[in-house]
Amino acid sequence: MSDRRVLVNLRGLLTPDPARAWAVDRIPDAALALEGGRVAWLGRKEDLPAAWADAPKVDGGGAWATPGFVDPHTHLLFGGNRSGEFNRRLHGATYQQIAAEGGGIRETVRATRGATVHDLVASGEERLRAFRERGVVHLECKTGYGLELEAESRLTAAYAELQQRGWSLDVTLLPAHDLAPEFGGDAEANACAVAEDWLPELVKRHPGVARFCDVFVETGVYTAEQGRRILGAGKRLGLIPRVHADELSWTGGAELAAELGAASADHLMFCSEAGMKAMAAADVTPVLLPATTLFLGMRDWAPARKMIEAGCRVALATDFNPGSCPCVDPLTILRLGCLQLRMTFEEAFTALTLHPARSLRRDDLGHLHPGARAQVLLWDVEEMLELVYWVGEPYRPRFLTR
Repeated sequence: MSDRRVLVNLRGLLTPDPARAWAVDRIPDAALALEGGRVAWLGRKEDLPAAWADAPKVDGGGAWATPGFVDPHTHLLFGGNRSGEFNRRLHGATYQQIAAEGGGIRETVRATRGATVHDLVASGEERLRAFRERGVVHLECKTGYGLELEAESRLTAAYAELQQRGWSLDVTLLPAHDLAPEFGGDAEANACAVAEDWLPELVKRHPGVARFCDVFVETGVYTAEQGRRILGAGKRLGLIPRVHADELSWTGGAELAAELGAASADHLMFCSEAGMKAMAAADVTPVLLPATTLFLGMRDWAPARKMIEAGCRVALATDFNPGSCPCVDPLTILRLGCLQLRMTFEEAFTALTLHPARSLRRDDLGHLHPGARAQVLLWDVEEMLELVYWVGEPYRPRFLTR
């Protein structure tokens, strides 16, 4: 039985074009031909090829059609929450002060170490449903709240179960998310354990689950040299590097990502101009996380405009996590991209669709050109810019279904 069909009755279609940097196609009165779960043709309805004239029609209800959002940086699985810590910050305590007192990420590590795989899967599915109803069709998801082998293994096993249940996600191993308390602040010994023991064992126990590895290169955590060792070990295991880089200070993380040919360098509030140029030359995707800057009450927004001018294909992400950004809403990120990072609507939309998909090596996501997966969102708005213009409006897309 053929599954050919044509989506019609659209106010328009908006999609980035993977063949042209930063280009966005805006097609009024559009139609979208689909076959085998993929896009076969797009264009104006009046130009629909004759071969599709008799295909079943799907009524778009006068909506705008777009590709689904892709989120390339989340910390999906963890135990507990840190709402009490958030209130302390509202009363003047800093993120660094709370961490120095044994809170912060250490609080989440304690809760995560006490969570079973069943617990993690249950909470993960609840969060994935929240992302999905807001239009996110694919996520990158990190481990990193175990900070020791067995807890990191349970996190990886939980991600494997979510993949088995059909959730569309890529897994990143991040046992180097912070210094494990057992190492007493000895970053060198911790880095050796991650590179020589934990990463090889995680890949051995959970073959094929993770595609990426990551490390937090930051003052007081891991140096660029230690990050190089950890990511090099990951590469030898077949994992593609990603880097938490230049978030709280300049540490050379962007330059390290370029040197290693990483898929992305993330955060980058204190990225150097040399780092921007290096990322552009090495085709490293800068993944910017503006809701983290907002939630932490910081004023140092990542320099998106400079990165674009340097030739970088910038992506945006939620950075969903319990401590510095409990956000599952891509529209918040879209709005911050426009209003704080000084991106145009078309740039910010591309940075939430095509560019994150490219950073995840998913060429069939983030656009609606032929060959793309038919992950189509339908927005009941007159103009797509309304998603940003009406700042507090909780728009929810409809999904194209059979």
